[in-house]
Amino acid sequence: MATVGPLYLRDYELQRALTLLWLAELELARTGLGPLQRADLLFKDYLVLFFVAARPGTTVAELTQLLGASKQALSRHVIKLRGMGLLAESAPAADRRRRPLVVTEKGRSLLEEAVSLQKRLLRRGFRQAGPEAVGGFVTVLSELVPEKHRAFAQPPASVPERP
Repeated sequence: MATVGPLYLRDYELQRALTLLWLAELELARTGLGPLQRADLLFKDYLVLFFVAARPGTTVAELTQLLGASKQALSRHVIKLRGMGLLAESAPAADRRRRPLVVTEKGRSLLEEAVSLQKRLLRRGFRQAGPEAVGGFVTVLSELVPEKHRAFAQPPASVPERP
């Protein structure tokens, strides 16, 4: 005899969660678009900047795996961002094919403008949900991310104390 699973694992709840996840992603993307559009950037440009800022030294090859884009397509974004002074190559690597990328000060400034708007949206939702729900949310999201990409979401080495 089959047992009835917990409510949160029922198909309609999973469908609802999936729908809410997509709607939340769209809202987060829309929220950060203002600064990007003013700088003539596309969403993929933003993702490149965001993930290189999260893990300086990331290479184009690593970004292609993470973002699921071809090296040729992603290289166009990297070239554009370098040309705009938002992205740079860090110290040359021993292997010339491996070009570690870093976000420039100008890139960090633009990125911070978009990210701060998105953080405001998250902060509002987190306040409503409470600390236990936030912990559960982060756990669920972590489980959705393949292990090989979780390094992008690691907290900084020193996390500042809350005021």
